[in-house]
Amino acid sequence: MPNDESKNSRITRRAFARGAALAATAACLPNHLLGGTQPAVPRPQQPGDEKLSPEGQAEADAKIQAIFRKYGDRFSEAQKADIRRLVTEGQKPLETMRKFALENGDQPGNVLRLYPDAAAARGAASH
Repeated sequence: MPNDESKNSRITRRAFARGAALAATAACLPNHLLGGTQPAVPRPQQPGDEKLSPEGQAEADAKIQAIFRKYGDRFSEAQKADIRRLVTEGQKPLETMRKFALENGDQPGNVLRLYPDAAAARGAASH
């Protein structure tokens, strides 16, 4: 009989994996979802926080409205505020990129070369 007791008190691989998965999931969850409180920390104003151009603001607003038309009923007010913030922040680098003058015939600034150029390799070998 002692053999049966020791058999029942052992943890199975499945039970161990389930417990490990639950522990890992709990470790990844934010504190406020586990019953704690999350302090509201306002984002400090950065020196590079300039306003968007009117065209950029209109484009950002159009993107926001398209997201809300498609998925608006799924979001809480806090999530909607995050979407507004993220789209607006994403619009700033787009405006900066669009200011760069570029023509269709312009070559790339850098080219990935996995192997050295054959002509350059021969030239280096002859020196």
